Amino acid sequence: MEHTVRRVAERIGLPPRTVRYYDHIGLVCPAKRSEAGYRLYSAEDEGKLHFVRQAKGFGFSLDQIRGLIAAAENGSCDGVTSELDGLLERKIEEITTRIDDLRLTRNQLIAYRKEHKSGCRSEGHNAFCACLEGSPLVQMENDPLARNPDAGTTPLPGPPLAA
Repeated sequence: MEHTVRRVAERIGLPPRTVRYYDHIGLVCPAKRSEAGYRLYSAEDEGKLHFVRQAKGFGFSLDQIRGLIAAAENGSCDGVTSELDGLLERKIEEITTRIDDLRLTRNQLIAYRKEHKSGCRSEGHNAFCACLEGSPLVQMENDPLARNPDAGTTPLPGPPLAA
């Protein structure tokens, strides 16, 4: 049975706009359209969309997912397995690095909180409280850990804490 964008989106748990986008970029394109021009998704298309949703949930990019789908469409299990093994290895390494970075950041925050439990020990206060100058938040401003992990270069929103 074939389903329209709205129906397949409901079944998969994606917004209809996302399903249309995947068609627009050539990721999952239905082979048929209704007489009225509506996209009609087959069971195979629905399976691909479900796979895309799961892979995105694990943090894979659309290009990586495209590569896996292309390998699967070639009908070679060896190609799919090889492509998948490489992606999984890189994702596991990325996650391990991220966990290590988060542990370090966590330890820095715990140490700062422990050291400053007694309150502000600053001798003088200007327009901005000097007790924040040595905080990990100020130190993290230029730290890659404080950046968006997807983009890798976008700093956290908001004004800098130290002047």
